[in-house]
Amino acid sequence: MIKSATISNFIGYQDFNFGFAPINIIIGKNDTGKTGLLKLLYTCCKTIDTYSRRSQNEEISFKKILAEKLLDVYQPGKKGLGELVNKSTKEKLRVDIEFNHAKFGYDDRLHFSFGDSTTNTINDCQERIKFINDNFRCLFIPAKEVLTSLRAIRATRDNLHMPGFDDTYLDLIRALVIPTQKGNVTEELKSVNRKLEDLFEGHIDQAVDDDFVFKKGNTEFPMQLTAEGVKKIGILTTLIRNRQLNSNSILFLDEPETALHPEATRELVEMLLLMAKSGIQIFLATHNYFVLKQFHLSASRDKVKTNCYSLTREKGKYVRCVQYDIEKYFPENEITEEAVKMADEETRLNLNL
Repeated sequence: MIKSATISNFIGYQDFNFGFAPINIIIGKNDTGKTGLLKLLYTCCKTIDTYSRRSQNEEISFKKILAEKLLDVYQPGKKGLGELVNKSTKEKLRVDIEFNHAKFGYDDRLHFSFGDSTTNTINDCQERIKFINDNFRCLFIPAKEVLTSLRAIRATRDNLHMPGFDDTYLDLIRALVIPTQKGNVTEELKSVNRKLEDLFEGHIDQAVDDDFVFKKGNTEFPMQLTAEGVKKIGILTTLIRNRQLNSNSILFLDEPETALHPEATRELVEMLLLMAKSGIQIFLATHNYFVLKQFHLSASRDKVKTNCYSLTREKGKYVRCVQYDIEKYFPENEITEEAVKMADEETRLNLNL
């Protein structure tokens, strides 16, 4: 799993140097780089996964796969990779990530750097990295659901080779269309799957031609007529059933609460804690008070190590990050400040102040 990361001069960040826990929550206002940070960590993990599975061309270097993946995930403009470098400095973007997976006996570091003139080739990066076990999986679930647009996304990227949907969407689709497999699933993940499906009294199932339907009793509904929240939860249950989400996975979620009722949001947080207990490392970005509060309550109750990284952008300056152990401290951030302001406003109205 990802043990730590040191990141310098990446988009709005000057320095990001923190260790990680089983659950890691990135919070902040819009334009603080939450999704960008998630994508960077995902790209590094996915590149190791892809490099370890390479079969068609075993001579291809790690740094070539990394450069291509960064381009496909971020889809920068004509200037290429250099657009990821912080514009407020002349220094290079630098990334140093430490990986450690005790179950696989895996321990290695990834380092790379490049400047703002870099287009599509990374020179300062290792040629090779240790192979990771075949059971390792790395998954990114974007804020927008993909089941309704599955065919369009695949056609846009695989057939027409057009930009628009980045690799986080394409990678997820490729994981979703893998048929359901038989095999051992940890008790925690079995429980997660049952509880998630119970939320909406049904489940997402794969039909012909890689299409998906929502089954509720004996009735099937196409994705176009299925609620957004159902599809959001259905992605997780599908990945558990086809073994792409297993106890050896790293799961990235961008605003997982999107389109979910507060009750479903709270239940989702409980399920994510169960996933962490099964061995899955979780990274998620949010600006939702319900998500934060439920993680604070659940982590305190279950004693699950949960880190929160609070991002704030100061006027004319870099994005600043403060780390909290959410089991012990509720993070200070604009999100919590707005909740307090709303409570204060209600008090003044009730007291006619």
